Amino acid sequence: MHKYLTITFSSILFIFSTALLAEENLFEKNFQRQSPTDFQSFEKNLETKIMRGWEEKTDNIKMLEDGYDLMGFSGFGSTNLSPEVAREHGQKIKADMILLYDRQVNENTRASAIKKARDKVLAKQKIEKKGELAEIEITEEDLADSNALYTFKATYWVKLPKPTFGTHFIKISKGDRQSEVAGALVIAVIKGSPAAQAGILRNDSIVKIDKVTVNTPDDLIKVIRKSKGKAVVVDYVRNGKQETVTVNL
Repeated sequence: MHKYLTITFSSILFIFSTALLAEENLFEKNFQRQSPTDFQSFEKNLETKIMRGWEEKTDNIKMLEDGYDLMGFSGFGSTNLSPEVAREHGQKIKADMILLYDRQVNENTRASAIKKARDKVLAKQKIEKKGELAEIEITEEDLADSNALYTFKATYWVKLPKPTFGTHFIKISKGDRQSEVAGALVIAVIKGSPAAQAGILRNDSIVKIDKVTVNTPDDLIKVIRKSKGKAVVVDYVRNGKQETVTVNL
């Protein structure tokens, strides 16, 4: 009796474990974080939004300009998945926005799907209508090819609080084709920010702020933090020419 119960219980555990594996969230499994683990939405009542991405590089700049910063991304190949699977992971890590990219790998599956659907309907009619002539009806559901493969990529974003300065920037590394430009390179300016209102643009290189030389983005951040609520003089290079502007932080 105990042996029978043990076998039955083991079988139930096996079935349950298999079901859990089948429901594994691939967006979560393949997530690569690009930010500190405690970087997450600042919203108290989070509603993670998901939108279709179009061209990733362009989309990334737009997101930065709209005041978002990247948490990380997921990328993998799979059969078709609902966007809700990506949203589920986004809510778990507390992302404000997800951009989803998908592309069908085996594009030429529709013709074979139609043939499979026709054969399925004919087989059904042969049994139910004993071969009588009848119209073959094929629905979109019949054409859903369970063998179709897709590549998926999702990028996860957090909406930042109102910025003090309002730029995203990087240090141009030695050996880069633009390495002769000193300072921190602006890769995006947040819309409506103090930097945007002062006229600073993407691809400007900030070289000084309040006469403090900027060698790295950290140099810029330190001065901005100390000068919050004040006006600072920013020296930057645009198209090889040095300019000066006042930014009200």
